Amino acid sequence: MAHNLSPLKALLSILIVTPSLAIAFEPLNTDDAGTVKAGGNQIEQYFFSINRHGGSSTTPIDVITPGEEFSGQDSAKAYPFTYTRGLSDTLEASIASTYYTEPTGSFTRFSNSAIGFKWQFLKDEENQYALAVKPTLIFPANQQQQVYGLGSAAVNYGVNFIVSRYWDQIEVHINASYMRAPYNTNYAVGQSMDVNRTNLFLISVAPVWTITSGIRIALDIGSATNPPMPEQYLSNYALAALIISPVEDVDIGISAMRSAANYGTVLSANGPNATRTEIGVTWRF
Repeated sequence: MAHNLSPLKALLSILIVTPSLAIAFEPLNTDDAGTVKAGGNQIEQYFFSINRHGGSSTTPIDVITPGEEFSGQDSAKAYPFTYTRGLSDTLEASIASTYYTEPTGSFTRFSNSAIGFKWQFLKDEENQYALAVKPTLIFPANQQQQVYGLGSAAVNYGVNFIVSRYWDQIEVHINASYMRAPYNTNYAVGQSMDVNRTNLFLISVAPVWTITSGIRIALDIGSATNPPMPEQYLSNYALAALIISPVEDVDIGISAMRSAANYGTVLSANGPNATRTEIGVTWRF
């Protein structure tokens, strides 16, 4: 667990956003300003696989991917789950947790447990836009989970400011997030003892197009604080998604994302990068 484990760590470390803190507009990282209707419920059950490319056994790649807090050096496979309840027409509450099948170790499989509240404080139906704010609290992982990259062994908290604009066939969502992300400095984070930044920021934008009834496609791009203190300050990602709604209250989402030090590598994959693929279901009732 050397301090200078790999210069490639800088290329692929990205913030988990209050999103992005695992409670976003699945299967995107960027959240939307809409809320679940008063008395309504929503369940999001997804599966993701994270892989890194361009590293080696002597220069492994560490990555924290936006949307899922994983900073380990190995691949990851997990099932993130979110339950959301509409408290009023403009306020919702959500709880989330992620069950990891990889990596394995002497720790509980559940991590990244969080609670959040989204308040839509402004909605203009004539001009078709909405604003919302979403504070989130992430409960601490245990020490071995931090070592394997499944979370921080300290309470993390943050807030996401959300802007959404709607047209007939397209909607655009913009997020600006801040997270205070302390961790237990007595233990490695994702197998590395590098000092991490604890004030983390993310800005992202996601246009979503309705192709035909029940079929939407989306892009999601963003830049985020790179946590390791010795490395460059920002990292970047791009994501493409397909959302199919076979019935009104069910969405099937599929997405593929790549993160890297710059957008040239994100687009070309010609350099160290990390990928995440995700598939799952959203059910409103």
